[in-house]
Amino acid sequence: MAVVKIQNKDRLDQLVARLTMRLGRKPTQQEVVDNCIRMGDERFEDLISRLNPVPILDDAKMDKILAIPDELADVPWNIPKRNKDLRSNDADIYGT
Repeated sequence: MAVVKIQNKDRLDQLVARLTMRLGRKPTQQEVVDNCIRMGDERFEDLISRLNPVPILDDAKMDKILAIPDELADVPWNIPKRNKDLRSNDADIYGT
């Protein structure tokens, strides 16, 4: 059996205390850790997102990103008319 160093010992103790209150018995730390491992295995994608907060690009996400220019190709551009009361440099600055 491997020895694992737990960095958040206080959080583990708090979790054990909350479980003790709810269950009416004190679970061992080993029980808690074993069940956390089982939950991590059952909800693997959630575990991945917690361990790697950077989004992972898969083929479906990449196809969606690459389709955006095609979806926006027919969007009409709204080109504002220039206001004749403004000087030419004002029109450039204010975009009117």
